[in-house]
This record gives sequence, C-alpha cells and structure tokens, in this order.
Amino acid sequence: MTSTTRPGETELPQPAETERLDGAALVLGYLQARGQGQGSPADAASVVDALLRRVQELEARLADLSTAAQQAQELARSVESLKAYNQQLQETIRTLEIGFRRHVSERVSPDQLRLSLAGEPDACSGAAAPQAEGLDASPEADADEVSSPPPGPASPPERAGTAESSSGSDPGGGKRAKRHEHGRRRISVIPRVVIESLPPEVLLKGIERFERVGAEDSSVIGHRRGGPVEIIWRRPKYVAKAEAPAASSGAGEEPAPLPAGGPALTRELDEPLVVREHELLGIPADTGFKRSPFVDGVLVRYTPESDAAEDSGGPVKIASLPERPIDRCLADPSLLAHLFVHKLDYHTPYYRQEVESERHGFRIGRGNMTRWQYDCGGIAMRIADAIWSDALSRSWFAMDATGTAIRAKEKHRYGHVFVLVAPGDGVLFRYTPTYDGPTVTKLFGGYQGTLVADASSNHNVLFGPGKAREAGCWSHARRRFFKAFKAGAGKEAAFALQTLQALFRVEEECALCSPDERLEIRKRESAPLIGKLFAWVEARRQVVPEHSPLREGLVYLHNQRAALCEFLSNGEIPIHNNASERALRRVVKGRRNWLFHGSDEHAVRACAITSLIATCQVHGLDPELYLQEILTVAPSYPLSRILDLSPKNWVATRQRLIAEGRLKYLDLARITGSRLVLRAR
Repeated sequence: MTSTTRPGETELPQPAETERLDGAALVLGYLQARGQGQGSPADAASVVDALLRRVQELEARLADLSTAAQQAQELARSVESLKAYNQQLQETIRTLEIGFRRHVSERVSPDQLRLSLAGEPDACSGAAAPQAEGLDASPEADADEVSSPPPGPASPPERAGTAESSSGSDPGGGKRAKRHEHGRRRISVIPRVVIESLPPEVLLKGIERFERVGAEDSSVIGHRRGGPVEIIWRRPKYVAKAEAPAASSGAGEEPAPLPAGGPALTRELDEPLVVREHELLGIPADTGFKRSPFVDGVLVRYTPESDAAEDSGGPVKIASLPERPIDRCLADPSLLAHLFVHKLDYHTPYYRQEVESERHGFRIGRGNMTRWQYDCGGIAMRIADAIWSDALSRSWFAMDATGTAIRAKEKHRYGHVFVLVAPGDGVLFRYTPTYDGPTVTKLFGGYQGTLVADASSNHNVLFGPGKAREAGCWSHARRRFFKAFKAGAGKEAAFALQTLQALFRVEEECALCSPDERLEIRKRESAPLIGKLFAWVEARRQVVPEHSPLREGLVYLHNQRAALCEFLSNGEIPIHNNASERALRRVVKGRRNWLFHGSDEHAVRACAITSLIATCQVHGLDPELYLQEILTVAPSYPLSRILDLSPKNWVATRQRLIAEGRLKYLDLARITGSRLVLRAR
C-alpha cells in the first residue's frame, strides 16, 4: 500500500489499527498487573488478534442462529397452515361420504359361509364349531344402521322472490311503486268457506228472540285434501228483542239448509259458501278411531272447562273464537299439522312447501312456517317432557345419539340429537349442544334400570354399582366381523357370523313369547352358542395380528362381554339396539334435506314435535290429525294432566272429551259437498 504522508511527517494509524494497538496495550497491562507480564507488545497483539477472531466467529454464529430461528417460525406457520388444510379436506371427505354413500346390506349368504368354513376341517382353531343345525339361517333382525356423521357446512337455500318480483318486470323499465308489506295480504285465489258461529245463549233461547245487529269476521288458512282453504269464522252479534215478533226480521239473512247434493255445486264461483257451525258439528260414529275417518279434512272445535258457563255479560251476544295454538295466527291447526308432518316426517323443507303453496294459489313464506314451528314446538315440549319423565320410570329402554348441523353466522356448528326408545310407550328425541359425560348424566342420570346402548365411552358414567345396568348390542359386534369377512378373513370371520346367525334365529323364534318363556329359551339355546363363541374369541385373540379387521371384532367382544351377555338374565330386553338406530334415520334423512336448524332452541322444539310424530307411529295414530287435535286442545288444557295428551293416552282422552261435549268435529266433506266415500279398512 502506498503511503500518502510527506517526508518528515509521522503516519497516523487507521481506526481499526488504533483499536488493535489500544487492545494490545490493555492486554499487556493486564498481564503485567497479574505478575505474568514480561512479554512484549507483539505477544499482546497476537492475543488481541485471537480474541477479535473469536468475536467475529461468535457474531457469525449468532447471525446463523437468528436465521435458523426465522426459518423455524416459518416452518411452524407452514405446519399450522397444513393442519388447517387437512382439517378442511377431512370435512370435505365427510361431506362427500354423506352425499354419495348409500345403505349397503350386510347379509351374508349361508352358502357363502359354509363354503368358507369348508376350506379346512378345523377352521375355528381353538373352539369346537357349532352344530350345522340351525346355523344356516340368516338373521331376521337387520344389522344396525349406524348414522352417518353430520353434514358439513352448507349454504342455506336462496330466498325465494316475493310475489311482486315473480309477477314480471315493468315493460317500461321504470321503478315500481314501493308496496307496504304491513298487514295481511288479500286472500282471493284459494277456495273460501264462511262458518257462522252463533252465541250459546242465542241457540239456547231461540234465534227468534234476538235481532242480528252485525258480525265480526276472522280469516285463517286451513288445509283440506288437495290444498289450502280460507276459513272465515263469522260471529254474528245479537241483541234481545223488546218483543218477540211473529216472524224474525233476520230470517232472510240466515243461510238455507245444506242440500243433499252439496251446496258448492249450486253457487257462483266467486261467492263464498256460508254454513252454520252448530248445524254441521258432530262426532264420528267410532270415537276410538286411530286412522282419520275424514276423507276431505276436518276442523276441530274444543270448548275449555273455563268456558262452560261463559256469558257475554252485556246486551250484545257474540260467540267466542275457536281455540288457537298461536294468538292472532293466520294458520289454522289443520294447516300447522300439515306443514309439520311434511317437514319432520316426510322430510320436505319449508322452501319446497313454500313453492307448493304458491302453486296452490296462496304463497306461505318459509319464515312464517319457521316461526309457527317454533311457537307450536313450545306446546309440544310440555307433552314430550312428560312422556320423557314417564319413560325414565320403565325397567329398561334403548338410547343412541347422532349429530345435526346448527346454523351460525360464519360456519355451521354441530349439535347432537339423543333418541330414547321405550317400546310400547314412545320414541323421544332430545337435542343437546354437546355430547359428553355431563350431558349424558343430565339426560339419564339417576336411572337404575337396564339401558340398551352402544359401547360409547360417553355412556360409562351411567353404569356401575347403584346405577343403570348396561346391555350391549350384538349388531354392533356383528358389523366388525362382517367387515373382516369382506376384507379377506373368510374362514375365521365366517365362524363368528354363522354363530351370530344362529343367535338371531333363536330370537326370531321366541319373538312372540312372554319374557319368562323367552328367557328360558335363551338360556337353553343361546347361552351354549355364546359360550363357544367367547371361548373361540379368547383363543384367537392371542394369535391374530394387531391392526387386523378380525382383531377389532375379537377385542370388541372381549371388552363388551358382560354387556353383551346381559340379555341372558332379562327376557324383556332385546339383543341389539336396532330400534334406536332405525329411529335415528328420521334425523339423518331429515338433515340431508333441510340441512340445519336455525338455532339450539329451534332444534329443541323441532325434536319435541318429532317425538310426538314418531310416537304416533308406535301407537298407530294418524300423526297429522293427532297434531291438529293436540294443537287445538293443548293451549288451554291443565298442565297437571298434560300426559293425557300423549299419543299413548290420547284415544281415551278424546273419548272422555267427546263424552263431556267439549270436543267436536266439523267435517269438511259435508261443507264442500265432497262425494268421496271412506272405504272400510
């Protein structure tokens, strides 16, 4: 390096060199102070050089560590992103399974089992094969239908356009005048019928003693065979006459008696049919009917106990309005029952029913249907809760649970629907946001009978000393061996399936026996089969490889042996939980159509109505007519006797109310002149 100093001048050291010389002087002074220093400045400078190199190495190491930390943070973010993407893929796969999976029969041909067992003489390898007699019959009871997981998030159907938007656009392209939506819409397309209700005092003393001074009309939408009908409840007002005339001045206003051929055929198309309620009210010949005897629909009238001696208390006499489940509601109980049964039993969403009602001539918005279901669900909850409490007093019942979607603002969340099957009493549904031990304890805690359920760990809190007894499901056990048989473990899985076929065959033969006789047959025929099966399980469980389909079935039988053998000590309980699985199909099929519930409370009330519909089928009742009757009677029925309105007790309650004169029926076939004839069953 060429020096830039002039001759005679001293060269000044550079800054880095200055730091080096200062460091060397410090090191030299430090060594001399410690008594170790007789070294030269050159030795001190070399030490400083070594220290500087070490510092540079440490700085480079620190920079590398900083870079590694940044890379670790980036990797952590990548892992979280992949986890979220994996979860999304899992939900998509689950949704696809729900959308495309169909029920697959799990029956295995007896010939196929014998062919698999014929491969080796000792196919069981550890247990004697069952006798050939009686083992070739396929089980009569269907394998349990495990309900599919809840559907993934789905967008709600688009709202249907209003009646104004569907009628066409303005040809001129101008803006339409804004229509005020307040108030009821004008009903002018569907058939109309005017039903006059006279005050009881007028009917008792005679209409000729009173003078008609006006009337009040109240319009509702009912349902009859073929579609909706507008029902106008006309309540004439009467005042007592000062003196009874020879001829009533209001006689000309009174409708003529109904002709035998039907008044609808003799009136103008735009003229409503006017009839008198007291002339058409009646009761069926058989008051203990379960199937509806009304071929064209019916209107139900109920007189509460508090209205037995009701009097207007003034000079103007007017009849009271019919009982309504929802105050000031547009829908009659006949229409409400029709909507609920088609939604919760036929799985027809409200947006489809909205389209159907519009085609019939009067559009009923899905928002109104949802609010009506919510309000009537509160009435149904009183009855469903009473049936639930009564079912918990039984000696045994079956239960299970499945998932359902609840609508949320950003992403649908999932709740759970429990089912309780009490044969002979009812099928009940309960919704809960969670499915865990505390939830199960809240629903079934304190029960000390026998509970037929699957092997979910959430149910363990219910069983133990002083608690309920657990009864297992042989259909759940059979499913695992069926999967193993299809996976290739033919010889050994065939032995288990053939034994279970014999077990189900025994249950088929004793299905109509009394519990004591059934228990005796089980101990004589089923117990030896189960003994051989579990001996084979213990022998094969030690040698079958881990993670094989066959081992899954063996472990299930080993762990659930006590619960699966519970039916050998009680002749009342079944050997499977198929009744609960079949009941949950109602929820599974429904959520594939209407997709979700609006909220937790909507789901609770929908389950209450579903419980009444499902229980009607247990007792052979027409669910639509039952709901119409209940929605008419329940609002003013005493809560202390609400269990009288359950499907199990309703026929007897109906007969009592008819005998007391509180319950009557208005057959729409007599009003509309229908010539349909009810065919004897």
